[in-house]
Amino acid sequence: MAGPNLLIGNGQVLAGPTVREVSGSGSKHFPYTIERARERLGPAIDLLVEAIDNLPEAAKPKGEGTGLVMVHPAFLAKTRMPSSVFSRAGLRMVGSRSAQVIPENEHRERAPIGVQPTAEMYVAGTSEAFRELGRMLRSDDTGKGVQEEFRKLEKVLVLDAPSRMIHIEGSDTQLELEVVLHGHDSDKALLDAFDGHALACGVMLARQKLLGVPGLVFMPAAAPRERLLEFASFTALRVVRRLPHLRLHRPVVRQSQQGTAPVLPDADCLDNSLKVVVFDGGLGAKDFARWCTETIPPSLATTAADYLLHGTDVTSALLFGAADLPGDTLPRPFFNVQHHRVLGSANEVDVDLYDCMHRIKQILSAGDVDFANLSLGPRMCIDDDQPHAWTAMLDEQLANGRTLVTVAVGNDGDLTDGKGRVQPPADAVNALAVGSADSREFMWRRAVYSCYGPGRSPGLVKPDGVVFGGTAENPLVLFNPLAGGLTGVQGTSFAAPLALRAAAATRALAKTPLSATALRALMIHRADRFGGHDSRDIGWGRFPEEPEQLLTCGDHEVSVLYQGKIDAGARMRIGVPVPPVAMGVKLTITATFCFTSPVDAADPVNYTRHGLTVFFRPRGAGSTEPFFSKGGYETEHELRHDAHKWETVLHQARSFDAHELLDACFDVDHGAREHGLAVDNSVAPSLPYVLVVTVSTQKGEPIYQTVMQKYRMLAPIELRTKIQLSSGGRG
Repeated sequence: MAGPNLLIGNGQVLAGPTVREVSGSGSKHFPYTIERARERLGPAIDLLVEAIDNLPEAAKPKGEGTGLVMVHPAFLAKTRMPSSVFSRAGLRMVGSRSAQVIPENEHRERAPIGVQPTAEMYVAGTSEAFRELGRMLRSDDTGKGVQEEFRKLEKVLVLDAPSRMIHIEGSDTQLELEVVLHGHDSDKALLDAFDGHALACGVMLARQKLLGVPGLVFMPAAAPRERLLEFASFTALRVVRRLPHLRLHRPVVRQSQQGTAPVLPDADCLDNSLKVVVFDGGLGAKDFARWCTETIPPSLATTAADYLLHGTDVTSALLFGAADLPGDTLPRPFFNVQHHRVLGSANEVDVDLYDCMHRIKQILSAGDVDFANLSLGPRMCIDDDQPHAWTAMLDEQLANGRTLVTVAVGNDGDLTDGKGRVQPPADAVNALAVGSADSREFMWRRAVYSCYGPGRSPGLVKPDGVVFGGTAENPLVLFNPLAGGLTGVQGTSFAAPLALRAAAATRALAKTPLSATALRALMIHRADRFGGHDSRDIGWGRFPEEPEQLLTCGDHEVSVLYQGKIDAGARMRIGVPVPPVAMGVKLTITATFCFTSPVDAADPVNYTRHGLTVFFRPRGAGSTEPFFSKGGYETEHELRHDAHKWETVLHQARSFDAHELLDACFDVDHGAREHGLAVDNSVAPSLPYVLVVTVSTQKGEPIYQTVMQKYRMLAPIELRTKIQLSSGGRG
């Protein structure tokens, strides 16, 4: 009996470098003359200098202040962003945030009408450096290139203490805070100055808990409300906000389930070479000891029963999946699990939030974790302009593409006024964010409690997808010895490990190497979007729960996995295998590009350092058809025109008549940037990318074998010997 049609695993044989056309330098037109720029910007720079001079010395580390400079919306691209004007004055750009503006003047013929997205740059330096900026603006001796950069600026703004304080409404006299500094955790002079300023304001900093990422320092603090304005005047501060509570993606609802619980399997895992990690609240029983070890830091030996129940549920979902599928015995695990207890007291405020984060960072930074699940984090919705410590930490650790981490998006999706958006670190661009669907059946939707999108841009499509995570009426059934056998739960905490189980099981079954990025791409590529669901609710769709769905194809389709690299500034031409079919046959091409990227945490507007610009050539070189869009948010979310090219995931399906697809291919350009500015491509690293392409017939005509005969260089992935793919049920 013939086996199933397997995923094609070496699609990169159809790819190769090609010549990239060099575009022109662009228009030299500007919205403002230098005379008008002087009239508009000069007084604002003078006000900024005065504001810095009036601050007490203790609030100015190294004698420096910070201002905000808004760029005209026409100049956001990396090759057009102003930069040398600041460095020549002795200033430096330390970050950015998004903004909306109706420009005073517009020079573009096809400029958008009304409010436009733009960026405000945080610019730091001494008051003398800002004075020099004003002198350069007003001087006729300033070079033409620098004058042109002034003509790209829309506004100069003072960054005052009130604008640094967010989400601190209320009347409580003492506040638990999280503070974010522009700077580096190795800058002792900056941190000492901040310590002294805080102490003078009656603020207690937990400096020993600080977390540093390139460009930013995060730390918890406790402050009297009456001194907040004085405290927030420290010029290196980016933001002061309430310290969120840590949550295990609550509320969790458990129900006892009737019936006989299945027994544990009498078999070791399929692949014990994988390092699969759970970060959670611990295990309360030894029942899983054959496949699971628990690491307990001495300080976390004392814990709460809720944490143990949660940790056991998450681990059970990862090892065995749902426990209500047919069969008297739970399935043999595909892999072993290392459960790291990362929190251990009933206190969910300061002590656990940062301590827990540092424990997770330490384990991930070892660089040997293949897969990990994170079903906890700060209980707060994301902020488009202020990345959270958890997100910045996780993206930094995952930027090399070594580890696939699933993150539960949170259970506050029923909150109003935008408070139900995904919660950190589910906005991480290098992680797979998982929400809950309300059913495994044909008709399904987002579970009402599951947090929704959009994410930040880049990272707009969040959650990445959903998995059935249970509801009050239809709970997810798991095996939990602590709960007496079978327990019914609901929550994104349990959807996330089910998604990770499918991805890690695929690695365990496949002999062909599949990178973490490849598995992330396959999960997104095979997500079920049938029914026209809103992207904000379910991301790319409902993820598969069984590895067979990632590893196989139907007779009417062929799926090809490409794993390769593109040099910075280069172009790769990637061929699409088009089957020989009769005239009149309609074909659908579904494509998913995926990569991981280092990030600039201080620059949410320019968060990812790598991007792909993709051109679809249906008839080969010389032809172009639109393919990828901005993820379905064009009308719902105001975006800069090139935002989609900096997303780490591009996914779309398009239909064509077969005769339109002659020598079909994608031309892919790799662009690199740092803090939103162009970099030297000769020293920028190449970008490992993954592409998954499925070509399918709309009426079910068989094409798998004809593609394999036409493209004899293609080869199906190899599976481990003696492994037979099943339909996903339990025997």
